[in-house]
Amino acid sequence: MTQEKFYIYASILTVLIFILSIGVSFYYMKLKKLQAQRKKEVAHYIKKENERVAFVKDSLKTISLAFVQKQCEASEACIRLRMLIDRVDFVKNEDFPVIFDMYEEIRHFKTHEVRNAMSSNDKFNEDKKRFAIEDKHMDNLKRECELLLNQIAAH
Repeated sequence: MTQEKFYIYASILTVLIFILSIGVSFYYMKLKKLQAQRKKEVAHYIKKENERVAFVKDSLKTISLAFVQKQCEASEACIRLRMLIDRVDFVKNEDFPVIFDMYEEIRHFKTHEVRNAMSSNDKFNEDKKRFAIEDKHMDNLKRECELLLNQIAAH
């Protein structure tokens, strides 16, 4: 190999290494930008999830307190609490069997437009059944609401 060929090959190799290093640098910068974007998205989702949990926590507290202070009916509190408990991880379903049992007993009752369309006699009969269920669970439901308030305060 002549010295002239050596310089040509060395020059070609240097140019190839330079081009490859530029390509790798661009790829690295693109990955860093993508990583920063993903970190930002994750932070956004974490913030949204924390806001959602705080809202559910506040709702659980408000409904439980309203029931304990006799500002809302047991069935209303039960339905709302049942739906909210499933939306957070810090409250275990097993700790609140009365809420879940009572919900299963009252979930078939009519609400909203369907209830408004019922005859007065049908509403009265349904209310009698609902009040009987509420009376059956009242004391235990109050205890569970107080337990829920304590769990929320501890969390």
